[in-house]
Formats: sequence, C-alpha cells, structure tokens
Amino acid sequence: MQIGVGISRETEPLLAGRDASRQALYNLKSPKADLAIVFNCAGSYSKETLKVISSYIGDIPIFGCGGTAIICDYGILKHGLIIMLISLVTGENFTIASAAAGGGKNPSQAAEELSDKLIAGFQNIRRDFGIILTDQKTDFMSGLQKRLGKSFPMVGGYLSDTFLPQKNSLYSNMENSQDAIIGMLWAGKINFGIGAAHGWKPLGKPRQVTASDDNVVYEIDGQPAINIYKEYFAKDSSGINESLRRISILYPLGIHLDEEYLLRNITCVNNNGSLSFQGNIPVGSWVRLMIGTKESCLNATRQAIAEAQQNLDLGKIKFVLVFNSISRYILLGRHAKHEIEILRKGIPGHAQLLGIYTHGEIAPLKGLNYQGTSLLHNQTISVLAVTG
Repeated sequence: MQIGVGISRETEPLLAGRDASRQALYNLKSPKADLAIVFNCAGSYSKETLKVISSYIGDIPIFGCGGTAIICDYGILKHGLIIMLISLVTGENFTIASAAAGGGKNPSQAAEELSDKLIAGFQNIRRDFGIILTDQKTDFMSGLQKRLGKSFPMVGGYLSDTFLPQKNSLYSNMENSQDAIIGMLWAGKINFGIGAAHGWKPLGKPRQVTASDDNVVYEIDGQPAINIYKEYFAKDSSGINESLRRISILYPLGIHLDEEYLLRNITCVNNNGSLSFQGNIPVGSWVRLMIGTKESCLNATRQAIAEAQQNLDLGKIKFVLVFNSISRYILLGRHAKHEIEILRKGIPGHAQLLGIYTHGEIAPLKGLNYQGTSLLHNQTISVLAVTG
C-alpha cells in the first residue's frame, strides 16, 4: 500500500481541490491511486469540487465528508481540504456504498440498505472493518449490526450539529449527498487497530432509567428525567434549557457498561420533563452525570492512540484516521492543539494522520460482555490505525 496526502488551506473550494489533489499525487510515489479519502471544512464544497479533484486524480472512488474542522499534520484547520490517495496491492480490497436516509425514512432500514449494498461488493471475501459516515441525527447502529454482525468493528462519525440546521456533505464515489448514510468496508491483506476513549468522569450516585423510548428518557429513578439536572444545577427547566448546549457538552449522561461509560449528549428538554439524547438509552440502564476536564480529555487521547496500535507492527502502519468529538474541542479550548500534538507524537513518523471533528462517534466497546459491539458514542475520540 502506498499513501499520498495533499492539504490545502485555500478558502475557495475549487482552488483547494486543485491544490490538494496536485500535492497528493506528487506524494503518492505510485503510478496510480485506487481510492481517495477526502475531508473538508464546512463551507461551499459541492459536486463541482469533486469534479475538480477527479480531473486530477482520475476516475477512482472518492469517500469522505465535510465537517466543522479537519485534523492533519499541520494541526487543526477550520478551512481547507485534505486528500489521502491510496494505492493498493493485490489482496487489499474495499467497497463503497451509500443509502438515502432523510424524509422520514426508517433509520434502521436505511442502515440495512447500506449494509446490503456494501456486502454485495464483497462476495466470498471476509470483511474486516468498516467506516460509516452520516449527516443524520438518529442512531443507525442496530440496522448496521443486523446485516454486518453485532461484533463487526466499525468506526466513523455523525456530522450534523444538533443545535444547527445545516448539514455537511457526504462523499460516496462522485455523489455529493445529504440526508444519507455512507459506508466503506475493507478486507484482505490489511491489519488494523481501533481505540476509543473520552475522559469524562462520573459524578454522584448511580441512577436507573425507569422509562424511555429509543433516545428519549422519560424517568430516572421514577422521577422526571430533567430532575437529575435540576438537582445538580439548582435550576428549573427553563434555566436548564437556556444553558443546554454548555450542559450537554460539559455534563453528558453516562451509561455504565462493564468498566466503561457510554456518553450521551442532551439534544432537547421536552415540556413533559423528559430529555432527548443523541443516541438511545434503554430502560434499565444505570446512568450517572459525567464531567470532563482538560487533563482527563488529553489522557483519553493517549489511551485511544495506544489501544489502536497495541497489536500492530508500528513500522507497517500506513495511516491513522481520527473521528474526534467537537465537544472535546470546545472543552479543551486553546489546548485543543495539544491533543493533535499528542496524536502526532503517538503514531510512527512515517504514518499519515488525518481526521475530522464530529458530533457523534462510532467505535467498538471494550467490555467483555459486549464483545466489541460497535455503538454510537458522544464526546469521544475514535482512532483507526491501518497497516498494509
């Protein structure tokens, strides 16, 4: 496997596509590329940008998305574009697909449709791992697990901001999509490792969810769900609502699963005292308020990169993909650049680093009882290291 990365800080999308493509081709050191992974900062990127990129790199599959900011060797970019060209050898395989997911379409059915398309591209080949991206605000994981397998390893992210109406673009081949879910499966002579961590710590006593439906929690310990925040902040519902974004980022709810906590952001305080979250919280779940600090957040970054590489030959790692919660960026503030420095120092110097900030992250669980089940996380950094 050969890798070539191009980065442009140009604010004009077409110029960014041109500059990054030229640079990636120069750095590839191979006659041709088989795949392009593209991340760009939110803005006016469109199908025209993809056409410019394709005019330079040739008629090859493109996979990627737009987001709040991108991660690269330069650090954190709030405008611009990054392209990673990949040249594969015999025995290294991938397939890309997309499925429409908007307009009231059942999210589980959309995920199953995507999975079926991906599987159809891998007849008689054992699937190794997947990358999933979506601009939707609904948890698709059950539909993916139904077709791909409950313990099938997946990473990726949710690109839409719950508090903002606009959606970021998704790139699947030459399609520039919205209201969709896209995916890529990998297989063959490729080794990989995945690490994920968040760094938020539990507050107060454990409590049990006594009434919920999917991502809406009605009661905790038999009381309206909002009470857990009212008690801690000594505020009424309107006060919680006024500070919702800050509370959602700094004080998410944590679902206790074995030795780890799966975080959930609040997306809405409802009139009946229930709370809507980014991701489902089943009845019977034991939950706690969580709090994050800059130090614990950075330690989680170290943990995630170490986990991703622990069973790999470091000399053979080709690239490291990062899906990092925008909540972590907000919590870290001016220290966010230190997180990227930790990532860069934590991976081999020859390996390429690229990533994007997300509003929900996909990664497997580590608990033994969950056997590596991939789920939607919040406030988390998800790291994929790939050798080839």
